[in-house]
Amino acid sequence: MSTTLQPDHSRVTDAESMRSIYTIRNSSMRPWPFPHRLVDGVFTDRFYERLLSMFPGDDAFVPLNEYHPDRGAVCLTADKPGERDDRGNLENEQRAFWQQFVDSFGSQSFRETLLWSVGGPELVDSHLAITRSYIHLALDTKGYEIRPHTDISKKIVTALFYLPEPGDSSVLPFGTSVLREREDAQDLNPHDWERYDTVFTTRFSPNTMFTFKVGSDSWHGVKPVTTPVRRRSIQYFVMLND
Repeated sequence: MSTTLQPDHSRVTDAESMRSIYTIRNSSMRPWPFPHRLVDGVFTDRFYERLLSMFPGDDAFVPLNEYHPDRGAVCLTADKPGERDDRGNLENEQRAFWQQFVDSFGSQSFRETLLWSVGGPELVDSHLAITRSYIHLALDTKGYEIRPHTDISKKIVTALFYLPEPGDSSVLPFGTSVLREREDAQDLNPHDWERYDTVFTTRFSPNTMFTFKVGSDSWHGVKPVTTPVRRRSIQYFVMLND
């Protein structure tokens, strides 16, 4: 007699990650101007509520780096020497929950799905064995901005899971912008907004994932957050091992 995995929303189970895999694999890939997907309802509603309840308080977050003081981060994976590990900043229940999240959603099967989602079986075949999952939580506040960039070459896939409270319309305008270089602006600094056409800006909607294949044309950014809002997200990168 066969059994069906049922999600247990009090903790992170493989049934939850499998449900997200199902949703991602049955979404549509957008090939232009670089391969990307926008996936609504990437988590079950009850599990999304659990994610929000387990999101750390402000005091757990440390600025990601000197360039982005308005982005606080809690780094959940530290697989390489020298990588930052912020799990000690979490309360016991939070630490256990997010470790379960990393174990389930940082698995090879989920990483394979992200590779497949923007590169098909070819990207899976060429990169699954030489990549790993790197995950951190992010909290952005007023003044935050990510100027146009493509992401570092060690990143193969970027996946952003937006985690606003349902009904919070204040953050909707501050999603990620998909950019395309203008042919008449090549003399401008690569990080100037004026060098690009904004072809699409995601809405920072609850329970939404924006993922894309990193490459020389994967220009994107977040325009300045001009109001006192709180952008909460899971930042997930499929990265080269070396």
